[in-house]
Amino acid sequence: MSINAIETQDRSHSPFGLITKGSVVGGVMGYAAKHMLPLSESEMDAEFKGAMAIIREQSNKAKASAIDIIRNIKDKTLAQDTFIKMVDVKADTPMKKAFSMKKVIQDAKLNKNDMIELKGIIATVNERAIDMFRRCEKGFKSAVKDKRVTPAYVACGAVLGFFVGLGQSVFRASSKNA
Repeated sequence: MSINAIETQDRSHSPFGLITKGSVVGGVMGYAAKHMLPLSESEMDAEFKGAMAIIREQSNKAKASAIDIIRNIKDKTLAQDTFIKMVDVKADTPMKKAFSMKKVIQDAKLNKNDMIELKGIIATVNERAIDMFRRCEKGFKSAVKDKRVTPAYVACGAVLGFFVGLGQSVFRASSKNA
């Protein structure tokens, strides 16, 4: 029986391959992190807050427009008429306003179908404003994230991936020698 004193190197698992793969995957993850990380405080500056205020103002205008459309209907259903009365409620405090709206609904004596229609009207009007705000907000946040410096994120990811690949190749080599 012969003993081979010199261990041959296994070329199929090159440490450079692991390091390269780690660096490439890290770079891709860094690029993805550019778009996935939330906005920082420095990115949400006065310009950002001003844009959010404009978006909120426009979504409120869209909601008011939807209410005006219902208000201008000549032959309103009972639910539509009740909705307009609810919108027109004026109260000093939010709690008084809530009770006033409840009183408007009770005074209207809505049946089940009218109540379903009223809930649908409220949901539609609110959803119109909320949907517009969310879409515009998402678009503006995406534009702010696009302004981030891409090479910095890719480089950080690649460096992190390099060290992960290096560590993996060291552990693989040490486990073979053990």
